[in-house]
Amino acid sequence: MTATLKPLPTGTCRARRGALKCAPALPDTAMSIAPETRARIDALLQQHRVVLFMKGTRQQPQCGFSAATTNVLNELLPDYHTVNVLEDMDLREGIKQYGNWPTIPQLYIGGELVGGADIVRQMYASGELQQALGLPPPDRTPPTITITDKAAEAIRAGMQENPGMALHLQIGPDRNAGFQLAPAGAGDIVSEANGLGIHLDPASAQRARGIKIDWVETVQGAGLSLSYPGSTGH
Repeated sequence: MTATLKPLPTGTCRARRGALKCAPALPDTAMSIAPETRARIDALLQQHRVVLFMKGTRQQPQCGFSAATTNVLNELLPDYHTVNVLEDMDLREGIKQYGNWPTIPQLYIGGELVGGADIVRQMYASGELQQALGLPPPDRTPPTITITDKAAEAIRAGMQENPGMALHLQIGPDRNAGFQLAPAGAGDIVSEANGLGIHLDPASAQRARGIKIDWVETVQGAGLSLSYPGSTGH
């Protein structure tokens, strides 16, 4: 399998727990919320310990940030409650006012606002999300990874064009992998190979054990390729 190497968008919030509300606050004129809408949100938070207000559903997220948040929660929880704000304009606007948080998705645990996609991903990487959910801390042992000289050369060339960025590798449950150039996170698990640091989240680190990263050229184009232990091809 091949994957392109590209920088992530910048400017998103990456606050840690204890300073969670780092998105721009709503203006004072937008802070009123209809009593019936507040009551509905209160009821949802009382009925369900983990609630994600999102665009779309867990099975079919309808925005990238909602998809990123469900990907994290799916790694940790067999079940959690979601609310599709696209189907209810009152809730879509009301939840923003409820916690003074202007963007969707929003994750609540035990009635407390945790934050949006970036905060959820950072807390997951650091182990703070697992702690908030009452789960064991993640295994933070860096995986053994092999990077060929050809792949290392290509990676270094990409990183030279994006100074200050780190190489991130994310591997999903289906082994679908993606490389990104993005700022290093304080909670990243870092594996060293061929003079390069590969930054991973806890689940990706487990799936990356023993992988080989190579550079391949095909009729479809050139790119980084992953092979897993025991596989016979890319």
